[in-house]
Amino acid sequence: MKFCIQVLAIFALVATASAQTTNSNYEVTNFGAPPPGEEWGDTISVAADGKGSILVFRRAEPPVLVYNRSGELQSAWGEGMFVDTHSIDVDHEGFVWVTDRRAHMVYKFTMDGQQLMALGTKGVAGDNSSRNAFNRPSDIVIAPNGDIFVADGYENNRVVHFSRDGAFIKIIGGTPGTGPGEFEELHGIKIDSMGRLVVLDRHSDDPRLQVWDQDGTFIEEWAGLGLTMGSGFTMDDNDTFYIGDTRGTKLIVVKDGRIIEEIAGLEAAPHNITRDPSTGEIYMVDSDEPGQIKKVVKK
Repeated sequence: MKFCIQVLAIFALVATASAQTTNSNYEVTNFGAPPPGEEWGDTISVAADGKGSILVFRRAEPPVLVYNRSGELQSAWGEGMFVDTHSIDVDHEGFVWVTDRRAHMVYKFTMDGQQLMALGTKGVAGDNSSRNAFNRPSDIVIAPNGDIFVADGYENNRVVHFSRDGAFIKIIGGTPGTGPGEFEELHGIKIDSMGRLVVLDRHSDDPRLQVWDQDGTFIEEWAGLGLTMGSGFTMDDNDTFYIGDTRGTKLIVVKDGRIIEEIAGLEAAPHNITRDPSTGEIYMVDSDEPGQIKKVVKK
């Protein structure tokens, strides 16, 4: 059910700078505000389309809030659609992808909330060999050719590869464990400039990044990153990764498998993170109450 905002006047919270990092090269500000008269609720994910829209995904109704870069609320939708919202992403064609964790589903939408595709079997938990059912999927990434890669990692230990029209192609991984090429609680997935899958693994136990090719061959892992809970990550055009440490209240910046910088001392617990590809600004969900969105800008 699509949610239509009745009031034409835009409600916004002016971004306020804060001393929320010990890294003087960055500025952290609050971004946006919930609809008038509402609280944020349990805000879980954020995405940027690169054309001026910032999408916020929350566990409240309506779950999808669309802002402009100034933090002004433009529209909202998704009321009654989801059981357990988890991740939201916008692909290179401008389509919106979300994971509904406890419903075991992945959905594709237009920017205004029209459903175009559903992957999974709603309410049915699949195992590591299933072709048509997930078990609490956590994230999704779309390749330049439109192929779909689902991180099915809260209960399963795999990435599931589909064609752009949703046809099953293969399972990547599927072996539980903490060794190279094994997965234990996948929480995020990206595709780098070389077309490799980069997977954030071991969400709450010494998180690492694992690198695979799209044919399902393990390449390498980037471990020993000093993370306590790696909940979300994003990347720039030069394959520099920004990883949120929820318990460590910081972002670490990783290039070629090594830490090159920390954005520490955040008065926030970063969950999912996105980077606006046009401006380079980073938006992160603060999973502490009241679940605000923070914008991180390099000075």
